[in-house]
Amino acid sequence: MQKKLFAIFAIMIAIVFSFSVCFAADMLTDATNAVRDTVTNAGNAVQGAMNTTGDAMQDSMDKTENTMENAGNKIEGTGNTLEKDIKNTTSRVTNTNNDGYTATRTSTNGNATFMGMNATAWTWLILGIAGIAIIAVVWYYSTQITSENNHSRRD
Repeated sequence: MQKKLFAIFAIMIAIVFSFSVCFAADMLTDATNAVRDTVTNAGNAVQGAMNTTGDAMQDSMDKTENTMENAGNKIEGTGNTLEKDIKNTTSRVTNTNNDGYTATRTSTNGNATFMGMNATAWTWLILGIAGIAIIAVVWYYSTQITSENNHSRRD
């Protein structure tokens, strides 16, 4: 039985290798063309994406340039307006007769008081009261803890 199987297998292999037509040659050419077309299409897609990105970036840069130029013009216009206003105000002040008015007439002499105490005295009074309150709170809590420790031991 083994001899028959071996003989059938040998005949089948001989028949397969006896034909010279190779079907893979056409498929290899088709596969090569398909790969070439795929690479070309991918290259075109990448080039199109790069062109689109480049155009978008150029548009963004142009818009940014225009925005910055407009902002610069507005700032320059504002500077010119301020310069004109300052010159007008300065000329009014120098040309106005102020009748001997000076700012020292309206300034304070530093003796403002509330309930007879100036600002420094009030600051020290508030700090002293806050210090006493902090000491009282610490003392209260420390005596409470000591009291709990003394009453918690029942021997």
